[in-house]
Amino acid sequence: MEVSLLSIFSGLYGITNEQVRAQGLGNIRKFNKLTANTEKNYGQTAFSGEHKPNPSILTKILRYDNKDYYEQTTKPLLQQNFEVKKQQKIFDTVQQIEKHEIDLKDPFTLLDIFCKALNGKYENILEIVAQDLLKVIKVVPCKNG
Repeated sequence: MEVSLLSIFSGLYGITNEQVRAQGLGNIRKFNKLTANTEKNYGQTAFSGEHKPNPSILTKILRYDNKDYYEQTTKPLLQQNFEVKKQQKIFDTVQQIEKHEIDLKDPFTLLDIFCKALNGKYENILEIVAQDLLKVIKVVPCKNG
C-alpha cells in the first residue's frame, strides 16, 4: 500500500505519547522503501506534518491496510470512546439545565422551538436546543439518577 508521507507524519504528530511517536518516526525509514524524491523531501514533509497533527489519519490507514486488526481492536475502542464522550456531553448538558429557572413572563413557547427547528436554526447542536428548552421546561432530578 502506498501512502503519502505527509499523511503518515500528520498522523504520528497527532500522537501525544512521545515514545510511541518517536518509534513510529523511526520505523518510517526502517520498514519502508522510500523513493529518491521522498528521501529528498523527507525533512520538509516531516516539518509540514508536525504543523498539521491528525491522529485519525492513522486510523484510516489501519482500516484499509489491516482490516482485521481494525475491526477487532481499534473499532471497539473508538466506539467506546465515542460513547464516553456522548455520555459526558449529556451529563454536562443536564448539569447546565438543572441550574436554570423558568421565566414565567418570557413569551417563548414550544411553538417557537418548533419554528426554529423547521427553519434549520438548530442543526443538531445539543446545547442550543437545550438552552431554548430551558425557557419552557423545568427539569427536576430524580433520586435514582
